[in-house]
Amino acid sequence: MQERLKKAFRHFNLEPENYCIHLNIPERSDYLMLNLLADVFLDTLTWSGGNTSLEAIACNLPIVTCAGEFMRGRHADSFLKMLDLTETIAQTEAEYLDIAVRLGQDPDWRQAIAQQMSQRQDHLFADPVCVQGLEQFYQEIYWQFCPPSVDH
Repeated sequence: MQERLKKAFRHFNLEPENYCIHLNIPERSDYLMLNLLADVFLDTLTWSGGNTSLEAIACNLPIVTCAGEFMRGRHADSFLKMLDLTETIAQTEAEYLDIAVRLGQDPDWRQAIAQQMSQRQDHLFADPVCVQGLEQFYQEIYWQFCPPSVDH
């Protein structure tokens, strides 16, 4: 991966060492601390972060995403929509870059996004709809395979 990054950066006459840091992260807690230190979370194009996006949201770390064609590229998009926080959802790769740069350069906007994330986390993490749907599914399966006895 590092060689591909070097090639991509050098294509634009940029030295990757001036822009990239590669870390070996030994513990999960170390990874979470990086989320607390970072300014922006760049969701990968075409393969969206599931757990990593949830962890970023839990750390109030603004996410830039651009929904992909398939479900695997739509996790962060869906999470942000549940938070009613769509300002950082891009429709194109060019818009993705514009949002990322703006978040990186505009600390007031970045802080506003982080604050909105903090205030709306319950929309995602305490949403009962999924639990109720799973409960209904279990009940339907139970009654399908264990119908009530007619003797009662």
